[in-house]
Amino acid sequence: MLDRIVIENFATIEQLSFELGPGMNMITGETGAGKSVLVEAISTALGGRADISMIRTGAKRARIQIVCTDGDEEYILIRELLSTGKSVSRINGELVSLGQLKAFCSSLVDIHGQYDNQILLDPQNHLSITDQFHHARIAPSLERLRQAFDCWQTAQRAYEELCRTEADALRQQDFFRFELDHIAGLQLREGEDEELQEAIRFMKNSERIFTAVNTAYELLRAEEPSVLSSLRRCVDEIGSISSLSRELTEVSAGLEDHYYSLEDLTDTLRHLRDGLSYSEADIDQASERLSLIEDAKRKYRRDVAGILAYQRELEQKLRIIDNFDEEKSSLKKAASEAHRELEAAADEVSRLRREHASELAAAMRQELKDLEFANSEFEILIEKLPEITAEGYDRIEFLISTNPGEPLRSLSRIASGGEISRIMLAFKHILGDEDRLDTMIFDEIDTGISGRTALVVGRKMREIALHHQILCITHLPQIAAFGEQNYLISKDHRDGRTYTSVEPLDPEAKIHMLAGMISGNPDSESAMQAARELVRETL
Repeated sequence: MLDRIVIENFATIEQLSFELGPGMNMITGETGAGKSVLVEAISTALGGRADISMIRTGAKRARIQIVCTDGDEEYILIRELLSTGKSVSRINGELVSLGQLKAFCSSLVDIHGQYDNQILLDPQNHLSITDQFHHARIAPSLERLRQAFDCWQTAQRAYEELCRTEADALRQQDFFRFELDHIAGLQLREGEDEELQEAIRFMKNSERIFTAVNTAYELLRAEEPSVLSSLRRCVDEIGSISSLSRELTEVSAGLEDHYYSLEDLTDTLRHLRDGLSYSEADIDQASERLSLIEDAKRKYRRDVAGILAYQRELEQKLRIIDNFDEEKSSLKKAASEAHRELEAAADEVSRLRREHASELAAAMRQELKDLEFANSEFEILIEKLPEITAEGYDRIEFLISTNPGEPLRSLSRIASGGEISRIMLAFKHILGDEDRLDTMIFDEIDTGISGRTALVVGRKMREIALHHQILCITHLPQIAAFGEQNYLISKDHRDGRTYTSVEPLDPEAKIHMLAGMISGNPDSESAMQAARELVRETL
């Protein structure tokens, strides 16, 4: 529920703040007073399109704040429009994206304007409207249908892509095989080029390496006294007295560990020295192998790992070519199975839609009866289309007859604005209860109606207000009279600027407002009497 609205520097509104109550909140005002500006500001705060041109002249930003409650939780929604062209959205002080703001508000508030009537008049929207009815019941089946459609599309694309590439692949088969044979003949190993570079570098420096290794070995073991023999003597000397103290025991153990470690290193040096026997032929052989690999890297413009990946790719392509018929058959079978799953999902959605459409049509007939469509008929036509989409194969169109003896015709052919407004109100009543929306905002719901019909619409809105908060912008006294909270929007001019304000009306001010709407003269005694009578009629 919307509890408080604060607007700053939005079009003709410099500073405006007012509170809303539960039930029926009616806003009235003369033409041009700023009713549409107020609705646009509220829509913007709830995630609507940000129109930077709505920032009040001379201001750097516009700010709309809405305090609302959802259950026991209170939320503060803020939308700021900056003159730089950006907008900022916050929920309880935390920055959120516009998508997050929209998603949050979509389950709380529904705004109805004249554009909604155009949506209703377009048969292409009738399927989605029908799916809103008992949406919780049909939603899982709709999700399964969308998933089945995605799976079928993926499988079908794979099959069609294979068919498209078959001819090209057959032409390239010889080339693929030549490339594969060449790469296979190289017998590459990943990292082999780096190993060869290191080996060549080692072999080319083998004389230096031999000298250094041999010198180290001689010092450690061969010369007298050698490092090892000297260390052995240290081990023996300290070992003979190690039992005399804990510290000597630790020193003895450490010396012994170092002796054996050094002995192992000495053996390693000996093996390394004895293996250092490389000829120029060995270097030439390694260099030739490396040159062969470098040529391959330049040819394929890839490193060794990339060439090996290309080899696997060629093997896969040739496997497919060699088994095209089998692969086509497999992919075609997968696409056929996916389509059967899609058909089953579409059948289930269609079955539920027909059940729901029957219930929705019955509910609409009752609503239209309440809205004084005498002897009206309403049906929902469902036709099966030849192709299945992500929404199934149903085409839905609303049919109506508003006059006795007239055949059912497409709702899109209804000419009367008053009739379409009442029909939209009927849908809002039904679907609003389905969606459990807390707040419904009506702008121009009274288009094309007057007199007794306006009273009927007002009663229907009061019925909706038993379970929803209603905020209605109206220019008809018959509808404004139903307000539990009434507000007058007006504007005045000071110092060459326009200022819009909203004033809550007490019961007596409400009578004056209605009298002004009835006769143009709020002080006319006859108009005041008519206003009081109108209010009594709404009770």
